[in-house]
Amino acid sequence: MDKQKTVMFDLDGTVLDTLPDLALSANYALKKLGFPEQSTEQVRMAIGHGIRNLLRTLMGCEDEKILEECRSIFQEYYNKNKTLTTKPYDGVIHLLKALKDKGIRIFLISNKYDGATQELVAHFFGNIFDGVYGSRENVLAKPDRAMFDLVCEEHNLDKDGVVYVGDSEVDCEFARNCNMDFIGVSWGFRRKEELKASGAKIIADSVGELKSAILP
Repeated sequence: MDKQKTVMFDLDGTVLDTLPDLALSANYALKKLGFPEQSTEQVRMAIGHGIRNLLRTLMGCEDEKILEECRSIFQEYYNKNKTLTTKPYDGVIHLLKALKDKGIRIFLISNKYDGATQELVAHFFGNIFDGVYGSRENVLAKPDRAMFDLVCEEHNLDKDGVVYVGDSEVDCEFARNCNMDFIGVSWGFRRKEELKASGAKIIADSVGELKSAILP
């Protein structure tokens, strides 16, 4: 892969290990509404399409009123408890600084609702990213390319020569829809075999390997 001038990152499972806090909050909301709690593994596999879809999968429920009530309970609880155990993956902050030192612009695009995305990134990474984008009501979420187009427009980015780094089939499809190169990371919410099955051609097993893939 040629040296990239712009790199975009996913959040959950890519730069931040958020799974325990997400599972805690999801099960709190499920329990409040009388639904059975789910294992951390079940939560892990349901992450990727935003909170509403996460809860829909865990609940096995299509009633929009109940889903909205569950989402509201989840969000209120998660907003208060989202940093209990969440932390950056080892080496990620060093990698981000190394990319910036090379003059590479870095952005974050997540399907997590924008408020939590902004707060988590500010808490753990300060202002290191050139732009941070979470899910917004008026912009279609990944894997649709709408957020990519918005970021490029707002920051006057050349849409060629951009790489996306993520940990799921949603991220792989997003990169494909945007004609971005994709690097999968195997330390997140999907296993290496699942990333390969999604079409990922480059998969990093460590932050060191990720750095080498971006800066060969």
